[in-house]
Amino acid sequence: MPPAPPAPPAPPAPPAPPADGTTGAGNPPIDYQALFDSSPNPYVLLAPDFTILGMNEAYLRVTMRTREDITGRNMFEAFPGEGASVEQLRASLDRALKNRSPDHLALIHYDIPRPDGNGFEERFWSATHTPLLDAAGEVFCILQHTVDVTELHRLRMAARSFPGAAEPATQVEGDVLRRAQAVQEANLSLDAERRHLRRLFEQAPGFMAVLAGPEHRFELANAAYLQLVGHRDVVGKTVREALPEVSGQGFFELLDNVFTSGQPFVGRNLRVLLQHEPAGTPEERFVDLVYQPIVGADGTVSGIFVQGHDITERILAEQALQESERKFRILADAMPQMVWSTRADGFHDYYNARWYEFTGMHEGSTDGEEWNGMFHPEDRDRARKLWQHSLATGEPYQIEYRLRHRSGQYRWTLGRALPVRNQAGEIERWFGTCTDISEIKEVEADLQAANDEIQRFAYIVSHDLRAPLVNIMGFTSELEATRKAIERYHAAVQDRAPDLATQEARVAIEEDLPEAISFIRTSTAKMDRLIGAILRLSREGRRVLTPEPVAMRDLLAVCQQSLRHQFEETGAEFIIESAPDLTSDRLALEQIFGNLIDNAAKYLDPARPGRIVVRGDETGAYLRYEVEDNGRGIDRKDFDRIFDLFRRAGSQDRPGEGIGLAHVRSLVRRLGGAISVSSQPGQGSTFTVLLPKTLHIASEAA
Repeated sequence: MPPAPPAPPAPPAPPAPPADGTTGAGNPPIDYQALFDSSPNPYVLLAPDFTILGMNEAYLRVTMRTREDITGRNMFEAFPGEGASVEQLRASLDRALKNRSPDHLALIHYDIPRPDGNGFEERFWSATHTPLLDAAGEVFCILQHTVDVTELHRLRMAARSFPGAAEPATQVEGDVLRRAQAVQEANLSLDAERRHLRRLFEQAPGFMAVLAGPEHRFELANAAYLQLVGHRDVVGKTVREALPEVSGQGFFELLDNVFTSGQPFVGRNLRVLLQHEPAGTPEERFVDLVYQPIVGADGTVSGIFVQGHDITERILAEQALQESERKFRILADAMPQMVWSTRADGFHDYYNARWYEFTGMHEGSTDGEEWNGMFHPEDRDRARKLWQHSLATGEPYQIEYRLRHRSGQYRWTLGRALPVRNQAGEIERWFGTCTDISEIKEVEADLQAANDEIQRFAYIVSHDLRAPLVNIMGFTSELEATRKAIERYHAAVQDRAPDLATQEARVAIEEDLPEAISFIRTSTAKMDRLIGAILRLSREGRRVLTPEPVAMRDLLAVCQQSLRHQFEETGAEFIIESAPDLTSDRLALEQIFGNLIDNAAKYLDPARPGRIVVRGDETGAYLRYEVEDNGRGIDRKDFDRIFDLFRRAGSQDRPGEGIGLAHVRSLVRRLGGAISVSSQPGQGSTFTVLLPKTLHIASEAA
């Protein structure tokens, strides 16, 4: 959760929010639907039969699907799988249903279909299935919260491979009524005015009717009234004759009282059962209405003017909203994260139950600025600056800080918030979450220690390998010199005593020895390059990333210049179509795109003019860059292996150690991004790099 600037002591905490879902003091209700949709954490709601009822935007992003594609489908149909993964997921959902309590999956391997239809993408997840209970205690849906832990799992596996978010009703009164009374009192007989009044009467937005006499016989009923009662023929009939199903609901008695007393009746939110279809079941409707007595010149009541509005849709909606708020309050409280929201100015006015459970604070005690003391003193200034930046710019808020737990200890927490905007684009509220990541930080620390150990190991091994390699190279030079001496000696023997110069000696001296020495030199040179690459990789892994503004077109031009001679020799064309700028580590970007462009140039098809194109565009908070070539292409089965260390694909007719693309993927991940490839053998390849617009140091913990 975000910080705020220091403030003078606040007044006593306000009372807890009322049960009707408002925030008190006339504030509008909390929009729990917006809270759910604006959450940066992935959630999906499942029916008890595992049909997908709804999900938030974060879930769609992480699964690379659209809302229309998966809503209404069974979970296992929308995300097909096989074997242990499906059984593991189904078992967890079954347990949550049976036990009516949350069930957790620490790690599940469940691949998801790629959005382009090209197979599946390997993913590892951590999931929590929380059953949500209705008033009767039955499960009405399951809340699934998922966390994509693919990269964390892969890093762990890599480490192990080395040794170490009402409208009130308006009563239409007066004008038509006064006009109707004026017509009765003045007894106007002009047809034009009667037609005008009839049009007004018929076109009135609310329902209207004129009832005559003590038996309340219909004289007039407009279209809205006829629609309300099912378009039945009521004119000329008494109310009791026309609407027999209303008997026993109190309306006849109300009409009798108005006619007798001469006092109007005004009713709000009245429930009435009306038979909308002949012989049909009476339907529930809600109305606002006025029974206005029609008084003659002699002061006696001659009839009743009925006027009102059918507010059924609105009532079913102030009810659906209440039920939605109830369910989403349950949903918010069921989330494993602490959920909070603020006004547009950053004033905190809502926290879910999880916040109070975590902090141990009393409800309402951290509203406004009172939460400020919950942060670790060393994190307050940093968090405050970032929150003020988000409030000023509307950019999403994300930060890691230490939050005081009810135990008195400070625990590492991931704070995130997104703005909710109105149709004019103005920010109305901020919805955010706090996630306890202390355990993840501990795992990260362990992994970092393991990675550091791996880096040290790689350095030591490479250093120790180089020492004997230098000896081999030195002795190879001595061996070459000795071979030349033997060759001179053999030539002398052949001149002076040809009988002693055997064919076997000649072949050994002139063919076998040069071939063996050449093989040794080639092998040692290759090994020397490999050791050098490992040392560079080790040093790069220890380097601290430094974010800075980077003009990508200039950076790509430098990469092009470094390969100028290669492009000139092959006649290849290098094109930069678009290159949006970003804030990231310049050296890492140079190595990423330098490697990709070098690879594209290396594997061009000599049978046609080479063409390499770089383009980029924006996609939300990320930038997507593509390096496309028309080279010889990559077989689909090799799409993954080319990013593995010391693994290469296709014909090995180009120099390389199998480190470049592995290094590229490692750098992309350190920058908080991802890399993928698509290719068609014989046509070319496209490498896609997804990078955040702005590199935050926290990206290295992702």
